[in-house]
Amino acid sequence: MEEEPASECKHSGIIHSQHTEANHIVEQFTQEHGICYISSGKMVVSDATEQITYTTGDVIFFRKNYLAKFKKLPDEGENFNSVTVVFDTPMLKEFYSQQSDRTAALREPGPGVIKLTGNLNLMNDYFATLENYYKRILPPHLMELKTKEALIILLEAAPSLKLTLFDFGYPGKIDLEAFMLKNYKFNVEMKKLAFLTGRSLASFKRDFKKIFNNTPARWVHEKRLQEAHFLLKENGRKPSEVYHEIGFETLAHFSFSFKQHFGINPSALR
Repeated sequence: MEEEPASECKHSGIIHSQHTEANHIVEQFTQEHGICYISSGKMVVSDATEQITYTTGDVIFFRKNYLAKFKKLPDEGENFNSVTVVFDTPMLKEFYSQQSDRTAALREPGPGVIKLTGNLNLMNDYFATLENYYKRILPPHLMELKTKEALIILLEAAPSLKLTLFDFGYPGKIDLEAFMLKNYKFNVEMKKLAFLTGRSLASFKRDFKKIFNNTPARWVHEKRLQEAHFLLKENGRKPSEVYHEIGFETLAHFSFSFKQHFGINPSALR
């Protein structure tokens, strides 16, 4: 997928993103927890089960080990702007070790993305202070303090999230067939899919062969093309509308693969 004009300013754990054109889509496997403040524009988050739109002023929490597509949409006459604070595992472990109340961690994953509600005055004030730090070279220890500050404010605003934030376990072994049927459209590495199912890559491939009688790469490729054929023929969608939705990075690659598999160009189905 071709990247659209965009800019990012990264400090340790804090990222300011700006996108000037519509439909900037980022497909992510979120390796760490974090919060994101949308200062202008909209963000559409799509996972395997639902699609939710967040707007200017929203603060959202996203869970680690989460598969989703994030579509960033500028408002008319404005850029899309957001600030994200990432809480990496070493920082969370250090913070947790200093707490007197060590509540048992959450073993069942909660929602992938949660919109924070209630009294967010402290949270809004915090993000306002970050505007002074964009595009400056800052000491790493200062940004570490700002990241911990965000964590403390988050726990004040949403105390129940500590059960998720301080869960340092690994995903347990789950139903591989059900997982793949829900998530085959996400364009992520097989080793990450294996991790999310609670398997090593070798175990993932071995179990996959037993269930689907195919290799993961070939099965995913064919499944995406079958879904594309349905969307184009039965729903009247355009190739340019579906190629990224089903997991292809470029329209050219999708068109080539589709013709190679079905013997016709995808545009011929409309």
